[in-house]
Amino acid sequence: MGKGTNAHQEGAGLADAMGNAPRPSHFPLLRLLQLLVLLQTERYPNARRLAEICEVSRRTIYRDLAMLDEAGIPILYRPERQGYQLARRMFLTDPRIEEHEALALLILSRNWAAGEDLGLSRAAGSAVQKVLQALPEPLRDNLLAAAEVVGDRPAEGAVSAERTEIHSLLLKSLSDRRHVRIWLTVAGSDAVECTKLAIYRLSRIDGQWCLVGRSSRHADVCLIPMRSVSRAESTEEAYSIPPRFNLERFLEQARPAVEGRPHLNVG
Repeated sequence: MGKGTNAHQEGAGLADAMGNAPRPSHFPLLRLLQLLVLLQTERYPNARRLAEICEVSRRTIYRDLAMLDEAGIPILYRPERQGYQLARRMFLTDPRIEEHEALALLILSRNWAAGEDLGLSRAAGSAVQKVLQALPEPLRDNLLAAAEVVGDRPAEGAVSAERTEIHSLLLKSLSDRRHVRIWLTVAGSDAVECTKLAIYRLSRIDGQWCLVGRSSRHADVCLIPMRSVSRAESTEEAYSIPPRFNLERFLEQARPAVEGRPHLNVG
């Protein structure tokens, strides 16, 4: 009887080892590793989303996030996104990048038309080279060979130093969620308007880069072509992007506005 029981237990253990792998929800360490991957690869997942994927309760997720934080792995909650994010300095190297994904980065980084890259083509090219060098050797060799025949980057000097500085300041203000003070050239005149802007989106609209955000001068959300920004200054005043702001819905309301103005108000 005892020998049969032992044989049954060993058989069950072998079956588990061969095909019935434990779910992360059953093992805290596996679940913590899964959370780290999700926080890096998902776009601001909330506690409900994390709980569904990990097959545990939200209370367990809150406890796991606190455990990671206590272990020195800072987890940030972004109220404007209503979700969590792994602190940037804690990002892990993702080994799962595929050849077509790396090739897409390579091609896109080299094919912006002159003057349309916001002065970022050099930085994009440098980042792509770092990604390529981190890939396994066969994949890296294939992509480096492709790099020799992919189109060149935009011509240097297409964007003036002054414009590049303005673009860099606007991008940093958006990244840091800090208001930026901008001076706008009004179309069809020499007039200049000054306003403080909380940038909600940076997007290419009708073939040109535009800022979408709340303007203090207009007390409203506006669409501002970046070419109309003649000067910019950073501030230390923080802001939050409204969680329900939707760019597509905003544009549907903004397009009927009067054309040719440096800003389009939504009533």
